[in-house]
Amino acid sequence: MKRLFDIVASFCGLILLSPVIAIVAWQVRRKLGSPVLFRQVRPGKDAKPFEMFKFRTMRDAFDADGNPLPDSERMTPFGSFLRSSSLDELPGLWNVLKGEMSLVGPRPLLMEYVPLYSEEQYRRHEVRPGITGWAQVNGRNAISWEDRFKLDVWYVDNRSFWLDIKIIFLTIKKVFVREGISAEGEATMSKFTGTPKPQLAILGASGHGKVVADTAELLGYECVFFDDAYPEKHSNEVWSIVGTSTDLFARLSEFAGVAVAIGNNEIRAKKIAELKDLGTNLPCLVHPSAVVSKYAQIGEGSVVFAGAVVNAFSKVATGTIINTGCTVDHDCRLGDAVHVSPGANLAGGVTVGDYAWVGIGASVKQLVNIGPHTIIGASAVVLNDVHADAIMIGNPAKPLEKTSVG
Repeated sequence: MKRLFDIVASFCGLILLSPVIAIVAWQVRRKLGSPVLFRQVRPGKDAKPFEMFKFRTMRDAFDADGNPLPDSERMTPFGSFLRSSSLDELPGLWNVLKGEMSLVGPRPLLMEYVPLYSEEQYRRHEVRPGITGWAQVNGRNAISWEDRFKLDVWYVDNRSFWLDIKIIFLTIKKVFVREGISAEGEATMSKFTGTPKPQLAILGASGHGKVVADTAELLGYECVFFDDAYPEKHSNEVWSIVGTSTDLFARLSEFAGVAVAIGNNEIRAKKIAELKDLGTNLPCLVHPSAVVSKYAQIGEGSVVFAGAVVNAFSKVATGTIINTGCTVDHDCRLGDAVHVSPGANLAGGVTVGDYAWVGIGASVKQLVNIGPHTIIGASAVVLNDVHADAIMIGNPAKPLEKTSVG
């Protein structure tokens, strides 16, 4: 129904408004010169490019280096009238008739904005762009970019024929009121430069910290490191270290959250406890390539790295590391500050106590209980329950025997 309405309305609009279109075109040619039409490639549905048509509203004016002057210096009173009355949009009816646009939808913006959108903002391209839209009748260019995109996505999720009719009537009202044409202090809308990323503080500039930062960036964070080796150590590869742990605790309000990237289980747990007492947000970081069941629970301050799998009804407590390519099968229970190393495999129903460490490539049989503070050696195969504070090695895994010297 929407497409049929667009075809009928745009065709009738082009016929009925042809005298107005001709007069506006003549006035643009007389007052602003040639070309009469402003043509620009814009992103359409699914961000596919198309050439959008509008009446020209700005004069040609350049600085000494040949660059166009700011919009405020190129805009004329006649151009302002065309924009405030929305007469400049009339050629867009041809885009609607061709199927490149709709009468109602998110406004088509610049192609250069597309890579700057967040995943949520990009959803505005799920529908055809419109001559008018929900954002236009709720502030037009006078609202912030973030608010504008939220309104666009709201329209995508709630679109209907009757909502389109409402938006068209509200648009007609806006044309007569002439409000929201530009942002405060601007002749037009200010340029979109992308939504600032939330900053995540990472405590611990180790190799482990690098992997935490890489995962966090894939999740949309900007990372800042703190380490007690500062200022002697002032960078962790591409990331800057800006202070010590004491500095971090004094600046907690500046960050969206803190990730404790310390491999030592006891120290990591201590720092997390201190941060929790201060009400700090300790986000759970799950790498986009990891597979975590919607029925699994991952505690705050825990990280799940690339290729890891956490299956249904497993529970992972606070500050635990689920490292690269390891598997945690169904119904496992992992305590606080556990470390499951790369390539380790926990079968169904395994319980791992607080501060335990499961080494690289180790395997644990189903329903086995591993006590707290236990270390399972690399490639060990655990077939039976393990008491607390044990060190297990071998296949099958056995306690490491203490040896005496002299």
